[in-house]
Parts: sequence; C-alpha cells; structure tokens
Amino acid sequence: MSYFYGKDITIMIWKRGNEILPTPSNYSADIEDTDKDSYSSAIDGSLIDNPIAVGLLKLSMDWDFNSEEEAEKLIRITYINPLVLTIKVPVVNGGVLENAKFRVSKRKVDCIKTELGQGTSETKWKVSFSLMQKELTEAQKVAVEEAN
Repeated sequence: MSYFYGKDITIMIWKRGNEILPTPSNYSADIEDTDKDSYSSAIDGSLIDNPIAVGLLKLSMDWDFNSEEEAEKLIRITYINPLVLTIKVPVVNGGVLENAKFRVSKRKVDCIKTELGQGTSETKWKVSFSLMQKELTEAQKVAVEEAN
C-alpha cells in the first residue's frame, strides 16, 4: 500500500472500485480546463476568464501484446458507461484522481501476430482506447470555486 494525502491506495495506474486493472503498455493524459464567456480585455489584452471545469482528463491507453481473451476482457470494460475509475496521473493535484466518471470515446484492436492454419491460440492483439471524463469530481469542483 502507498499513502497519498493520508489515504491507502494500492499502487496502480487505474482501478475500478477495488479491482486493479491491467497496466497499459502506453498511457497518456491530457488535462483540460473549460471556460465560459472568456474574452481578452480590449484595454490591455489580458484574458478575462470564467472557468466552469478545471482539470478534466482525457486519457489514452494501449496494451501491446494480448491474448484474444485478454483483448476481449479489456474491450468489455469499455462498454461500461459511466466507467468510475481511480487514476494515478501526475497532472492532477496529489497525483491521483479518485472515483471519476469516464466514458470510452474511441476503441481499437489490431491483430499483431497470427498463426498458420485455423487456430487462434497464438494470435496476439494490440488494444487501445481513449477515455473522456464525464463530469467533475468533488475535488475538481473545489478547484473551480477557487479559480473563480
């Protein structure tokens, strides 16, 4: 166990409830703030902003070398909406975003190795998908209030 701000969190990249999900081969995170009615001052050019969402995540993950069963299990997860996840990601304060609601916006599988004949026991798959955060967590809502 590791401790993040006094909480026990098993080391992982992502988990659903208490289930630690398979570690991706590659993982990237974009963090985005959304403004309402932002504009540049006509007097001095400074940005006048009104943030309505601070720190929404867009994630991309892929797994490079999976059996057919592993690929199917990963893809099954992508159809859960909302997908409530705890994500270890350094772009958020504290390095962990807990219980955030996501949806998978894009999914893909690539056959990267097949075998001769009719069998598929040696076939390998690359699985990738992108997740978009659906709404702010309570901690992110506080960040919006602080930004205003």
